Amino acid sequence: MKWLYLMLMLFSTITCLADDSTTVKKRLELNGYIKNLESYTFQDDFRKSISGNFLHNRINMQWNLSARININAAIRNRLFWGEEVKMLPDFSAQLRNQNEAINLQKAWIQNASLILHSNAERLNLVFQHKSLKVITGRQRINWGITTAWNPNDIFNAYNFLDFDYEERPGVDACRIQYSMDDFSGAEAAFALLGTSREIVSAMKYNLNKWGYDIQLNAGWYKNHPVAGAGWAGNILDAGFRGEVQYYLKNKASVSHLNLSLEADYVWKSGWYLSAAYLLNNRGMGNPLSSMQNIDFQISPENLMPTRHNVMLGSRKEITPLLSFGMNLLYAPGTNLIIFFPSLRYNLAPNLDADLIWQSFFAELNQQLTALNHRGFLRLKLSF
Repeated sequence: MKWLYLMLMLFSTITCLADDSTTVKKRLELNGYIKNLESYTFQDDFRKSISGNFLHNRINMQWNLSARININAAIRNRLFWGEEVKMLPDFSAQLRNQNEAINLQKAWIQNASLILHSNAERLNLVFQHKSLKVITGRQRINWGITTAWNPNDIFNAYNFLDFDYEERPGVDACRIQYSMDDFSGAEAAFALLGTSREIVSAMKYNLNKWGYDIQLNAGWYKNHPVAGAGWAGNILDAGFRGEVQYYLKNKASVSHLNLSLEADYVWKSGWYLSAAYLLNNRGMGNPLSSMQNIDFQISPENLMPTRHNVMLGSRKEITPLLSFGMNLLYAPGTNLIIFFPSLRYNLAPNLDADLIWQSFFAELNQQLTALNHRGFLRLKLSF
């Protein structure tokens, strides 16, 4: 697939050089960013740390062939180096999105301390005519309504702890959308997941009723029939959203349920507060006997490793240039606690600096134990 990356990079270079042309501006669109992320992972006693270094570039391109047809492409280039690369086994193997059926990644450099990796994150053809829209290729199928956890996103679930992946993962799929009016429409999608080419197919219908945006879905996730619903509206002045997804039993597995509820409110002073709850009825509900028993590998069926999860969040713009955020997650039963505050400072109109912290605690052998702590410093230049 080396030729694909060379063509796309050449295409983006030509676009940049030709940016002064009014015609090209209408036909070609280009944006993206360059980010540098420094990370430090500490053990519970803070006596030992592991550093990580990560240079991240993303180029988003749209080629408008006509009023009805366009091509979208996005290339994600990542350079990793430092102790984290040296110490984590099979580091490069973890870089591929496991949902992608077609291998469009390339490791340009891969050794014990340095990895340069590229992947075509989006590559799709879009046809639109009146109320009909058809998208074929690598894309993100966003059926979620809530912000912390999305049970309805059966095509491409994401990990809310991965703050550096704003675009979220995609999938190789074909999707058809039909808008009936401003408040209702239907959608059908078919995808093949991973190297095993497992099938995910579903239909979704959305409408507005009783002052709420409502969606209903049904289909097939790998070897499970599935059905779900989601809603978004208000109770008084507070936002109220939710999603539920039910996986029917089959020969290999019993039925199980994911339920997400979320509320938020904005005060006149500028404080934003949110509360979210996730039920994963297949998750752990008891304290850990070993750290090896908890796994944060996320999938649509398993949005959290724990059964009950409550998360509180807040955000506040302290000055026009400085903002603060904080999230606290607690999983009763397992007694897992995740604390992750953040600060953002706008250095220039297209340059931001972020300071992010994540601390993980859990009850281990009848004692609340610090599992690890992670600190991040990020600079992001957008173009």
